[in-house]
Amino acid sequence: MYRSFDDRVLGGVCGGLGALFKINPWWIRSLFVILALLTLGAFAVLYLILWWTTPQPLPGERFRGSPLGLLLTIILAVAIIVAWGGHLQGWFDNSSGRSVFWPGMFLIVSSIFLLRQVRA
Repeated sequence: MYRSFDDRVLGGVCGGLGALFKINPWWIRSLFVILALLTLGAFAVLYLILWWTTPQPLPGERFRGSPLGLLLTIILAVAIIVAWGGHLQGWFDNSSGRSVFWPGMFLIVSSIFLLRQVRA
């Protein structure tokens, strides 16, 4: 999976997913916005993770869908949903009752971004 070079509004993630699934990217953009609102930002974090981890093809390079990219996208989506459910159930509350969900998500996203930069 690649981020879209031509069909992008913000980072090209939804354009790349639209090309991968062969559907209009505006459906995916709408779904991301709705899910981000319903989960109070959890899907916005998923978008950022996909933006930082999904490569962008060189201009003129032909898009080729990858089953590994699709699998990574599905795993990240399921992980975000499970983590959000755990957050609502209080799984991430520490002994003082404060949630460590958002700091943990920030740490994970920052680690992915750092590893992506080191690998490139």
